[in-house]
Amino acid sequence: MTVSSRRVVAGLIRFALVILAIVFVSGYFVHKRIPSHRNEMRIETKVPPPEALAPGDLRIYNRDSSVDLVLVGNNILAGLSPKTIAKVKEAVNEKTAGETTGFGGSIAQIVKTSVASAIGTHASFPISEISDIRYEHNTIVFDWKNGEKHELFSNTKVDGERVSRTFREEDADRFIAAVKERMAHPVPAPPPAPATPKPPN
Repeated sequence: MTVSSRRVVAGLIRFALVILAIVFVSGYFVHKRIPSHRNEMRIETKVPPPEALAPGDLRIYNRDSSVDLVLVGNNILAGLSPKTIAKVKEAVNEKTAGETTGFGGSIAQIVKTSVASAIGTHASFPISEISDIRYEHNTIVFDWKNGEKHELFSNTKVDGERVSRTFREEDADRFIAAVKERMAHPVPAPPPAPATPKPPN
């Protein structure tokens, strides 16, 4: 491998680590702030686009639209916004555009595939586990039924400011109202699919 190729590979690996760190941050509160016994907490990879929300669902963004909160059915999703995801994917494509063959090309393809499959990941949790939600000290705060309190994105900072404090109050109020309405009137579970009859022997 030439010196130039080694530099490219090293650069791609460093970039991949940065991307993985971003993904980790987007789901940080699930792993660090929510107790491990909460088996219903999960990572959601299929997040509906803004134009595909059902009636009563809601998506809000923080001030710079870098992250979002989404009420989908009976769950709340939190992660990177579509705008941020698009920017990251564009940056990955630019960084890897020159490497199409050999070992460097293989690494570039791994980076692209990993980013494409993981960067849109959102943390997901059910509203059935929430006892209250409110706007307090410029932050959306959740009270859990087990007595714990949680602030979304409280461990993530941008330019020294907690991301949890970057949601506009009017957007937070709309989101809180939508969540409380959904808590009072959950979306009915879909009926089970009919059993497929077995073919005769």
